[in-house]
Amino acid sequence: MSIPLRLIVFAVLAAAAAPARADNFFVEWKERLFGAKPSAPDVKQAPDDGPVVLGLERPERFKVGPESEQRDFPQGRSRFREVELQREFDNIAVRIQVVAEKARKGRGNTVFKPILYVLDDEGKVRDAKPVEPLYLDIRPFKPTRLLACISLEKVRRFAVATTPEDVGKTYDSKARDKIKAPTRAGFYYSTDPVTVKLPYVDTGQLVVELVKENDKGSGC
Repeated sequence: MSIPLRLIVFAVLAAAAAPARADNFFVEWKERLFGAKPSAPDVKQAPDDGPVVLGLERPERFKVGPESEQRDFPQGRSRFREVELQREFDNIAVRIQVVAEKARKGRGNTVFKPILYVLDDEGKVRDAKPVEPLYLDIRPFKPTRLLACISLEKVRRFAVATTPEDVGKTYDSKARDKIKAPTRAGFYYSTDPVTVKLPYVDTGQLVVELVKENDKGSGC
């Protein structure tokens, strides 16, 4: 009797785990793109001003702050930071973490909604890529983040900016259902439903990582 009983218990647990995996596609995507690998480099802190020089797979944190440069872009005037690559790449994935920060006025947190402007050698805008969709990553004792991945073509320089149209609007997460999923240790955890509203402002903190793509979109 003991052997069939163990088989029945195993089958019940497997059936319970299958929907959890299907419901947590975002978790798998987040771990694949943003999860820490054993040999992953530490996130570096870029200077507060000037161009941000990025190497491949070297995540760097930087701010678009009140003192950052401003210029007119196709979608309107914005503060921005320029990102420089080591050379021109035919295809590259830009993995972006927007870190929520305490509101300068009032309560709660705010975020910077980025748009990427691909620049030519003279600094003129050649292409505009809104950073969408943004996925909410909220966990206990960790900074709230919005995660995204954008593929760019024929790029050596780009600007990280926002649009006047977005400033003042709000990131409004859909009500996330209660989640129940297995951990690596074999235990289950669950979360309550959650809805998050994060106002968009003209400054903010980001972590950006570049990944070379062999084919368009393969890095995201």
